[in-house]
Amino acid sequence: MKKILLNAIGYSLLTSGLLISCISIQTTTNKHLENDTKITKCAFEALGGEKGNYLSHANNRVWLQNGIQGEGEYFIIENRPNGRVALAATGGEKGKYLSHAFKKLWLQNGVQGEGEEWVMISKGSNKVAFECLGGETGLFLSHALNKMWLQNGYQGEGELWRKVCK
Repeated sequence: MKKILLNAIGYSLLTSGLLISCISIQTTTNKHLENDTKITKCAFEALGGEKGNYLSHANNRVWLQNGIQGEGEYFIIENRPNGRVALAATGGEKGKYLSHAFKKLWLQNGVQGEGEEWVMISKGSNKVAFECLGGETGLFLSHALNKMWLQNGYQGEGELWRKVCK
């Protein structure tokens, strides 16, 4: 849905005893508002040795699920200021966000701060990595060794995810 800003300019002219009123309407698309309202629903497939497993929030926990089983493997990517994103859970965990606060992976009620914000780094061909912010800056969302954790730096495929969007 596009949000449109309207600017109205009105003026009157007195010509030969006739009052002529004119209104000019200027339509512009506000790109910032448009990007903020865009909703993208995606699942994230682990790559490397964990290929075929997906980041999951099902059963109110963060783990790797074998394949996409349902809403528990989908997140809504919410664009935030300064190029950041938040990953909102869907289904039964709606209202919760993937959090890295306190150097642990968990689901937080709402966005409380930088602990629920990530930098989503494009690696080409729908591949992304997620870097933490705040006190966890420099840590990455990792599935290496078949577990979910925060890895110190981007090491390789263990921090790489394939974005599968609806």
